[in-house]
Amino acid sequence: MTAALVIDDEPAILRLVATVLRELGVETLTATDAETATQILKSSKPDLIVTDVRLPGMSGIEFTRKVKASRRLRKTPVLLMSAYSEPKEHEGDGFFPKPFDIVELEEIFSHYINPQATAVELENGKPGFS
Repeated sequence: MTAALVIDDEPAILRLVATVLRELGVETLTATDAETATQILKSSKPDLIVTDVRLPGMSGIEFTRKVKASRRLRKTPVLLMSAYSEPKEHEGDGFFPKPFDIVELEEIFSHYINPQATAVELENGKPGFS
């Protein structure tokens, strides 16, 4: 089963993002800060990581740098989200703004958790995330 780790210090956003992923059939782990997420990553290797940029303690940008520096995790896609503009320099694989549209969020996540299906949709001329 595909797994994702979601990190956000806002409980409502954390629940919403986790729910969208679960509805897509993704096992979801959650953390409210990067330090807790780092501990989770010691015992699990998710297929996708979604993190807020602004977190208490270590920022989502610094957390992403640590993930990308890890030999075991460097190929794991990391998506950043923020109520502010996209950071100019980050090592994430994607970014989406808050607030977000649920349908767009599903399309973004589908692109990372099921890239073959997205490629087929694009080939068939159906809308998809690009």
